[in-house]
Amino acid sequence: MPSQTDEIQDQLFARDPIPPLEPGKKAFDPSLARPISKLNEHKYVIAALHLANDDIHHCHEIAQANEGDPTANLLHATLHRREGDYWNSKYWLSRTSHPLLPDISAAKAFVDDCEKVQKPRNKAMRDQDEDLRLRTKQWEDIQALIRWIRENHHA
Repeated sequence: MPSQTDEIQDQLFARDPIPPLEPGKKAFDPSLARPISKLNEHKYVIAALHLANDDIHHCHEIAQANEGDPTANLLHATLHRREGDYWNSKYWLSRTSHPLLPDISAAKAFVDDCEKVQKPRNKAMRDQDEDLRLRTKQWEDIQALIRWIRENHHA
């Protein structure tokens, strides 16, 4: 029988369309914030599920409270990229040594690519193919991060 964590993860992973590069101020599903926060899981699982729900605020609270831990730093870098704080994202990447980040320069280049496609605030002027490519990579990375955290951090 799937756990509540599995159910929330499955619900988030089934999102269609996939999440935007920058979600804005509103969570994908605000009704999930409380159930995610109440899960009997490691704090990084909770933070990563908040991140997948576009709930940058709740993810940030956990990441910031655990600065210096490689997984918290990776969550911190990812959430800042998603909120469009690209410089800060690269700062946190510089402070991160993590198994999911074998190449920091490639991770920083991805941040730069996200910034370039997001620069035209007028969505009609964005490179739609590049936006989809970046959103797909970002979503795959977030899913991989959740899976890795669930395998490596237990409540």
